[in-house]
Amino acid sequence: MSDYFTWSNIFYLIGLIIVGLASIMAAKYKTLMKEIGDVIKTLEESHADKKVTKAEKEKIMKEILDVLKAVVSLKWRF
Repeated sequence: MSDYFTWSNIFYLIGLIIVGLASIMAAKYKTLMKEIGDVIKTLEESHADKKVTKAEKEKIMKEILDVLKAVVSLKWRF
């Protein structure tokens, strides 16, 4: 029985637990990360020509509101 309770096995078990918790957290925040990526992509596209038009500003604001919606939906499920 003492062959199973070595320091390396304990550290391996701790590592598995941490990776499992990280996977659960990543699944929870997946939509939020996607929305933030969309905002960054929209900002890059709008600043490509060094001018931001009114339509691009509205698109950026829509993406930011989508991020806020994702944050709120994490706290309260609708």
